[in-house]
Amino acid sequence: MKGSYRVTVSNAKVRYDFTIRRNITIIRGDSATGKTILVEMIQEYYESGKDSGVELNCERPCRVLAGRDWKPVLDTIHEGIIFIDENNGFLPTDEFARAVQKSDNYYVIVTREGLPYYRR
Repeated sequence: MKGSYRVTVSNAKVRYDFTIRRNITIIRGDSATGKTILVEMIQEYYESGKDSGVELNCERPCRVLAGRDWKPVLDTIHEGIIFIDENNGFLPTDEFARAVQKSDNYYVIVTREGLPYYRR
């Protein structure tokens, strides 16, 4: 996937509005600054649509990747924007890194500390 994509996520209390321009984007920040809320809102919208009270606007599908079934779920997403919270055990694995390299998706990783850099 190439290009930039504007993502707007909002509910009655909060609004996020940003543009994704890279294959991998890291959103870093201190605790209690709303990073996990963003991921939760996207998941709520995916599960319940407008009934969630969340409005999500983007020309590409936005999904949350989490849990032990990450790989089969990732295999079904193409040309999307995938959001991942830092507490997922698959995040620092070689298997996940290889899956990202073969993917046509953009990834947004939400973390407090950043990710370690591994030179291969």
